Amino acid sequence: MFLENNELIHKCIINNLAIRTLERDRNYISDMKMQSAFEIWFDKKIKELQQELKEVKSQLLKSGIKIQSETKVDQLITEYVIIDRGNIYTQRYMNIALRNWVEEEIKRLLGLEYRTFSGNSHE
Repeated sequence: MFLENNELIHKCIINNLAIRTLERDRNYISDMKMQSAFEIWFDKKIKELQQELKEVKSQLLKSGIKIQSETKVDQLITEYVIIDRGNIYTQRYMNIALRNWVEEEIKRLLGLEYRTFSGNSHE
């Protein structure tokens, strides 16, 4: 069951990281001339991602899957503990790969061409 839901697990992890990235980056727009417009955009996109994350987590829970924890193993690797109907799995990501996937998610939010987990490009 875990492998069948790998794309949803990936989306959950990336959406969570994208939300944190946008929340952090929102703090750096205070010097921009169009600050209020960017704040509105950031808030809107964060809310969209939060709703998507809620839906993905709901789908995972229906399958008996929960992402239990996130641990930085070292500067290069982050490990996620995933529970699938009582079975515990770990999934490791290179931090550079996580950053690249979050960048693809931000591109999607900006309406730019982006890659998906399945390898397809979208505009």
